[in-house]
Formats: sequence, structure tokens, C-alpha cells
Amino acid sequence: MKNNTDENIKTFTSHLFREHYGKMVSYLSQKYGYHKIEDILDAVQESFETALNTWRFGEVPENPFAWLYRVANNKLLNKIRQSNIAQTHLNYLASTEKDNDEYSEKEVEDSLLKLLIFFSKASFSERNKLIISLYFLCGFNYSEIANALIIKTETVKKVVLRSKETIKKFSEIYDDFQIQTIEKLSHLLKIIYLLYNEGYKSSQRAGTINLDLCFEAIRLGKLLHQYHPENPEINSLLAVMFFNSSRFPARTENDTWISLENQNRTLWNNDLIKEGFYYLEIAKQHQQTLEKYYLEALISSMHCTSESYEKTDWKTIAYLYKQLEKIEPYSISVKLNRIIAESNFKSLHDLLRELVTMESMMNEETEFIYLSTKAHFYAKMEEWNLAIHNYELSLNCIKNKTDINFISGKINLIKKKLEN
Repeated sequence: MKNNTDENIKTFTSHLFREHYGKMVSYLSQKYGYHKIEDILDAVQESFETALNTWRFGEVPENPFAWLYRVANNKLLNKIRQSNIAQTHLNYLASTEKDNDEYSEKEVEDSLLKLLIFFSKASFSERNKLIISLYFLCGFNYSEIANALIIKTETVKKVVLRSKETIKKFSEIYDDFQIQTIEKLSHLLKIIYLLYNEGYKSSQRAGTINLDLCFEAIRLGKLLHQYHPENPEINSLLAVMFFNSSRFPARTENDTWISLENQNRTLWNNDLIKEGFYYLEIAKQHQQTLEKYYLEALISSMHCTSESYEKTDWKTIAYLYKQLEKIEPYSISVKLNRIIAESNFKSLHDLLRELVTMESMMNEETEFIYLSTKAHFYAKMEEWNLAIHNYELSLNCIKNKTDINFISGKINLIKKKLEN
């Protein structure tokens, strides 16, 4: 890499972190034991810090992953040597140290899935399995996890801290297995889904779309697909991710979101849409019951094939959201998306009354999407002052720069209307 400015190196290292963090943690865990995961996390984190400090003064290595892995491996060995462990284990480590740079890409990829499965089998609640997987394997920080799961950041911290001892104990009784024999995939798919969603709309202050996270989620999905090519849930989730990714080129501009009705559809990526339909077709062939990812894929496919916002089949989309509500009856976002779809063909006053009845269901994590949806309705009804009021209330709920720009743009547009 040329032009090794601090900013360029920081951006490049951040990209590598998203691409390789999980691989390094999982491969080192497979090599040295899952009970060492806390030391492994420290070693991997330190390897990226070393990269930042080293690469700014010299050339970036031809194979950054190999460089990072070697540094992390050496740091981990040093940590283990400094702890009070049996001499026999020290001898074992010494015997393996000479070939610690040897690995195959397939071994690394498989170790990633195996660590995900390890977490899925540990004795945690479903929510806590998601938290520890996102933290230990995907490199999410506390606030990213809190945003993804719509919970408090402090809750995430407590779960992570308490999980470390449980992981150590579980690793003592855990038996390895073959990836092909996995029966329950729901946890793995949920991790991939949340990973993609965090990339689709980053929770970071300056975040828009984090392509690294989105493509890493797709890569993990395709990796799992190799072992279960006919599984309808895997194919449906891949379809969702490809359909949504196809709209990325038209989704943002000048650090703000472009709403669906204003997107330039000629910018949508037709190759990604075709790939989405490839996986959706496989899902259709093997689908036995309606499930979450399949319904979301159907909804996304309808958006991708609609000639315009006005010509979208909103009645069918609203119907699909109703089916999704049956699966996720407590999901605020699903209810709001169904109501927004219905606003294109139903009475706005009736739908607004339904929105008002939902107010008691709101909490700190869902307040922004609720208030901004409410403001959107008032704007459609040309109740301009109420629209501005609710948009301004929603601004108090967000820190993301892109969200702030988007809502501020809505307010400014209404104010210009009132001036004319």
C-alpha cells in the first residue's frame, strides 16, 4: 500500500479487522482450546494495534492475514508461557511453534463455523448466545451489540463479563464434531442476520452502510450453504442479503439516507438481484412452512422488481408483513413496516390511530423509529407542524450522523414548504 498516512492505515486496518478478526479468533481457539478465548481475544486485538503502529512506517505486507496471524500467535504463546500452566503443555506448545504459520484457508473457514457452533451449544439463553457470538467472534463492541439486539449497553457488558467463566467450564466437556452433522441452524443464521443488519445500517456515530460487515455476513452465509445447499432458511437469508445489497448504490448520498421512493433504481445492481432470485428459488423448492427469512426475501424481491415506488404491489407486501407479525408478534419494526406499507392504500387517519395505540409499547431503543414513522404520517397528511414536532423529538433519540442528516433534511424540506 502506498501513501501510508495515519488515516489510510487506520481505514485499511479497520477493514482487515472486520474481515479477519473472527477467522483469527476461531482458528487460534481451535488450535489452543476454547478455554483460552480471553487470552486469544487480547492477542488478536494487540496484533491489530501492532499493525497500526508498524505499517505506518513501512510497507504493508503482501499477505496481511498471515502477518496478523503470526503476530497474534506469538503474543498468545507469550501469554500462555507467563501463566502457571503444566510443563507438559509448554513442551507441546514448543513442539507446535515451529509450524505455527502453516494453515489452510479451509481450516480457517471451518474453524469459524465451529466456534459459532460451540457458542450455540453452550448453556446460555438464546439472547446471551447472540451477545457472546457477536462479541467474541464478530468483533462487535458493546454499543453495536446493544443496537443490534435493542437492549441496553450495560446489559451487554454484564453478559460478556459473566460468560467468560461459563465458556471455560463448557470447553472442558465439549466434544468436537463435523459441520455436516449440524441440525439446528437457527442460532448461526441469527448471528449472520444481525451481522448483516449492523452493516446495513451501522450504529456507529458516523456510520452509514458498513460494506465490510455486509459482505462478511454474505461470506459466512455462503460458507454455511456449502454444507447445507438445500436448506430453505440458509437460501432465504442469502436471498435477503443479496436483494438488500443490490440497492446500496442508491441508498445514500452526501452522508444522508435516500428513502426508497426517491432512490434512482437504475443504480440498483442487477447481478446481485439475479443472485438473490437464485437463492430464493432454491428456498421455494424446499420450503415447508412460512418462516421469517423466506417472508423477508419475498418482500425484498418485490421491491427489487417494482418499476417504481408508486407501482409497487403494496397490498401484497402488507399481507406478507402480516404473516411476519404472526412469527414475530412483539417486533415493533415489523408492525411499523406493515403500517407504512398499508399507508400507500389505506386510510391514513385509521393507521395513525393504530400508531398512537402503540405508544405504550415503545422504549428507549425503539423510540426513534416510532417517532420518525409518526412524523412521516403527519407529513403525508400535510399536518406540517405535527410532522416537524415529531421529527424534532426523534432527533433527541439518535447520535448517528447519517440519521441526523436525514431527519434534519425532512424538517428543512417541510419548513421550506411552509415558507412558500
